[in-house]
Amino acid sequence: MNADFARQLIEKYGSPLYAYDLDAVNERLQALQAALPEGSPLYYSFKANPLPAIARELRKQGVRAEITSDGELLAAQKAGFENGIVYGGPGKSEKMIARMLENDVTHFSCESYTDAGRLSKMAVQAGVEITAMLRVNPQKAPDARLAMSGVESQFGFDEALLFADGAAQRLKLPNLKVNGVHVYFGTQVGSVEALAKNTQCALETATRVSTALGFECQVVNAGGGFPWPYASDSAGSDLAGLREALDAVWKASPLHGKTQLCFESGRYLCGSSGTLITTVLDVKKAGSKTFVVLDTGIHHLGGMSGLGRIPRSALTLVNLTAEREGEIVADVVGPLCSPLDSLARGQKMPPVEVGDLLAVPNVGAYGLTASLLGFLSHQRPEEVAFRGSQVIEN
Repeated sequence: MNADFARQLIEKYGSPLYAYDLDAVNERLQALQAALPEGSPLYYSFKANPLPAIARELRKQGVRAEITSDGELLAAQKAGFENGIVYGGPGKSEKMIARMLENDVTHFSCESYTDAGRLSKMAVQAGVEITAMLRVNPQKAPDARLAMSGVESQFGFDEALLFADGAAQRLKLPNLKVNGVHVYFGTQVGSVEALAKNTQCALETATRVSTALGFECQVVNAGGGFPWPYASDSAGSDLAGLREALDAVWKASPLHGKTQLCFESGRYLCGSSGTLITTVLDVKKAGSKTFVVLDTGIHHLGGMSGLGRIPRSALTLVNLTAEREGEIVADVVGPLCSPLDSLARGQKMPPVEVGDLLAVPNVGAYGLTASLLGFLSHQRPEEVAFRGSQVIEN
């Protein structure tokens, strides 16, 4: 983040502020598209960051939308998505399904027999035909930092259920066509080898399930899990060799040439674009400890402790005001009236002063909307997208 530009943004929009570099979004997209098999569609997971300005950049390059709520639907529509939207999630209410159908979203990821029955019922009421991928939870555990398949989970059909007697009949429902398989193994998959192995497992799962149930598998969504650092200046992921590894796995599958293989990503596409700019409100001593108090905290960054989003030891803070010699060890905290409002403990960092502007990099994914925005009712920070030194309308 350019220091002069950061100061201009803070003067106009206030502190704290999330700023998103759209050039970084396009850079990550080009890198990921080059690493996937030729012709493989890519879905953007809106849960990573629903900001329309980011989604719009991706849509322009042919990326499709993967959404899980009516709020994400509105964001997708604002970003110009009309076709190629898929709706998923383990708990779809009739009201939410009806909302999707009213807005011409007719492709779903289906997670259970109850889910399938509800989708069919609402499609009949709306007088439309819908397609659904079966989201399957394979029995084999993945290599992922946060596993969402291969373990006991609320996500998808347990694979064994789909091999039971009567499974195929239970999925022959009016106005619903099962046309594929969706497998999402997890997030922050750490290597090219693991990504290729997970894709191979998804293809094998799709082959077993479609054969057992007797439907034509037209699409396999192999998920993603493409990694990127969070709230630190660690080096980004190197996807060198991924395309060759995925090509080998894909060409070896009996589904090759008959099925569309697609992927989804959120974090990798937008993580590097985001910077949180914050102001030092206080530097205070308490016994042997030093506390650096910022105008941002867990209500704006890293509030999802259940997903490992409290970056207590990995946080990077770049001083945009001054480069100072020396080092302090400090607990970096926010303005909330709670001892839980801690961004880093025992952080080694150059000295800071009241009024300094600090920047936290790599928070374009799971930053603001993944935080405790309602906690203590502080004002929500502004979000600004930019290219070069020009602010782009959200």
